[in-house]
Amino acid sequence: MSTEFITSLPPPGNLLSGYDRTKPHKSQPAQAPATFHDVMSVREEVFVKEQSVPLENEFEADDPRSWHWVTYASVGASHGSSSASKSASNDLTCGSGEQQRGHRRQSSSGPKDPPTSSRLAVGTVRLVPPPHPPHPEPGSTHQIDNSEASASAPASPKSHSGRRQSDSKAHSSHNPHNEPYIKLGRLAILKPYRKLGLAKLLVDAALEWAAQHPEDMVPHVSATDREARRMSEGSGDGIGEGHEDDLSDERWQGLVLCHSQKHLEGLYKKWGFARDKSLGEWDEEGIAHIGMWRRIKVKDRTGRV
Repeated sequence: MSTEFITSLPPPGNLLSGYDRTKPHKSQPAQAPATFHDVMSVREEVFVKEQSVPLENEFEADDPRSWHWVTYASVGASHGSSSASKSASNDLTCGSGEQQRGHRRQSSSGPKDPPTSSRLAVGTVRLVPPPHPPHPEPGSTHQIDNSEASASAPASPKSHSGRRQSDSKAHSSHNPHNEPYIKLGRLAILKPYRKLGLAKLLVDAALEWAAQHPEDMVPHVSATDREARRMSEGSGDGIGEGHEDDLSDERWQGLVLCHSQKHLEGLYKKWGFARDKSLGEWDEEGIAHIGMWRRIKVKDRTGRV
C-alpha cells in the first residue's frame, strides 16, 4: 500500500446546497464535488461508524465554507520499497490552479500507477475561516464543533476581523488572543492506514497552504470597508476611544485553533499545538474535547514569510 498524493478542495459553497445530511455520501446529488464525496466517505467511516457520531450531525454548517484536503492510496498495486508517507510527501498537489479546478494530478516525479490500480480516499482534514460560533462552554454537551450555535444564531454582518458582531462578546471572553483565527478540524484517517504519518502530512499540507495564501483564508478588509463598519456602529467620524485601528489586529496573523479529542492531546502537541486550559473540557458527540492553539508564520503582502 502506498499513498500517492494529497489534493484539496476550495470552499464548495452552493454546490452543497442540496446535500441531505440524513443520507450517506453515496446517496447525495451529483452536483456535490467528487472530492467532497471522498471527504465524507472517510468521515463517515471514522466518525459515524467507528465513533458513533449520528450521520445527520456529520455534515454541518461549516462544510460549504471550509477548505478540505484528502489523501489517497493506490490499491491493487505495489510500488516496491516506497513508503506511504514518503510517496504522499512527494506528490502533494496543493497549487492554487489545481485547487480552483478541483482536479487531481499525479506528480511527474512520483511513481506511476499501473492501469489496474485504483485510488482510495484514506484521510481528510479541513480548515474553517472566521467567523466562528462561540467556543463551547466548559462542561457542556453539544454536537460537532458547536455547529448548532452557528446554525441557530441569527444572521449578522461580519466585523472587520471576520467575527460575527453578535458573537463578539463570546469571542472576547474565550479567545485570549482577541484576533482572527482559523480552525483546523475533522481530521480522520481510515484505520488500516494509521501510524503511517498521513495525519501529519495532511495537517502540514493544509497549514503550509494557509501560510502561503493568508488572503485566501482570511481576506483582508480595506480601510474604506473598516470606516464603513465604524459608521454603521455609530462611531461617527471614527475618532474616539476604542476606535483606533491597528492593522496587526485586522489581518490573520497565523493563529490556528484545534478542538482536539482529549486523548489526542499528545499528538497535537507534537505538531506544535498547545492546550488552552481556560477553554476547559466539553463533551462533543459523547467524546471529551479540549482547545489547542498554534501560530504559524504567514506570508505578508510583500511575499515574505
